[in-house]
Amino acid sequence: MGVKKKPTLKILFRQFAISLIVMLVAAIIVPFGLEGLAVNAGLATRANLSELQVKEIIPTLTIAPDITKVMIPQGCGYLILDKNFNELYSNMDDDEKEIALLYAKGEYIEYATGRQFALVVRENEFCVLRYYIGSQFTVSWLPEYFPSPDTLAFILMAVNSLLVIIILTARFAKNLRTQLTPLFEATAEVSKQNLDFEVGHAKIKEFEDVLASFSDMKDNLKISLERQWKTEQTQKEQIAALAHDLKTPLTVIQGNADLLTETNLDDEQRLYAGYVVESSGQMQSYIQTLIDISQAAVGYQLHIESIDLPAFMQHLFGYMESLCWTKEIRLQMNTVSLPQMLKFDRVLIERAIMNVISNGLDYSPQGGTLYVDVQSNNGFVEISVTDEGTGFSKEALCHAQERFYMGDQSRNSKLHFGMGLYITNSIMEQHNGQLILENSKETGGAKVTMKLPC
Repeated sequence: MGVKKKPTLKILFRQFAISLIVMLVAAIIVPFGLEGLAVNAGLATRANLSELQVKEIIPTLTIAPDITKVMIPQGCGYLILDKNFNELYSNMDDDEKEIALLYAKGEYIEYATGRQFALVVRENEFCVLRYYIGSQFTVSWLPEYFPSPDTLAFILMAVNSLLVIIILTARFAKNLRTQLTPLFEATAEVSKQNLDFEVGHAKIKEFEDVLASFSDMKDNLKISLERQWKTEQTQKEQIAALAHDLKTPLTVIQGNADLLTETNLDDEQRLYAGYVVESSGQMQSYIQTLIDISQAAVGYQLHIESIDLPAFMQHLFGYMESLCWTKEIRLQMNTVSLPQMLKFDRVLIERAIMNVISNGLDYSPQGGTLYVDVQSNNGFVEISVTDEGTGFSKEALCHAQERFYMGDQSRNSKLHFGMGLYITNSIMEQHNGQLILENSKETGGAKVTMKLPC
């Protein structure tokens, strides 16, 4: 069995046009059909019935002594005039009388209103008959609630045609949107940076071609990104390995420089040896930063274990207090409803917390207070560090977690390189946690919250 050929947009539009024409024709025919049924059922008259009745009665009116005794057709009006066109009697209203008089004098201009006149010349007078071309209801109460059958038919035609256009257009648009749904879903997945999905199919040839092209583009992009990711991963690993390799010769240089300073040197030699020791120390810091960048980018090797959380925080409190004491800053730590045990990498979490503490101390004014709050909240352990500094700027709130970002360089050590919050954020992400930056309403300073899942 061959593959069923998919219809093209041209065919679909042609089918839509044909359906629209057929339904519009039906929308026009149906009201006339209903009017015909009403005529056959005796609820309405034929459109030309009044005209036929008037033509039949004209000979009688010509010779009848008294017109009022002649059976005038229902719905007809009459105006009797003398030979000088003076009104004798009538059953018309004033407006119709004026028009009938103009017709009798030959001054009437005919308009397409469906109203017609007939002039009957009698021996001593004129008779003007007014009648209408069009169907009329035969039931007396129907005209009180409905327009004439012809008008009603035209109204139904307009309403039917409008409904047909709205319904068919809505169905056609819904069908097109349904066929476009796989494309919308595919673009939504790509916008989420997800390329591991199957592109759907459409029943329309042009849409299916677009989806096939999109699928090919997605697969090629995935291959390209995977290749790029592998290349970047290799480069990061090579940089990390190179940084570790640099530590060995640097350690040799630093060790020999320290030994050199212990020998008998003159003042100039001792000055130069001091330069070597100081510079090697700076290089050691640079290399450690390079290693940190590589580890954060590639991902730390986690050593997850169950940690006694209250004991762990009490252990860190000693470090925090000693750091605060050296900078003459008070430390206030509060713990609320902590779980006894929590699984995480002890070394990395300690480093993350101390990074945030160090940043808080850098921004705290001398004599100020650093607040550390630890609590359980909605399935997370939240460790918040709040200082009394100037807080984060709008730019810092957006970029402080990026590598090498340093907001106010006058308040940063030249050896920090903007890595503290970046490394902390990387550690939190590897623990399926979160790092939140905000400004404290109580102190006006920065507030950094680390969230670890329980």
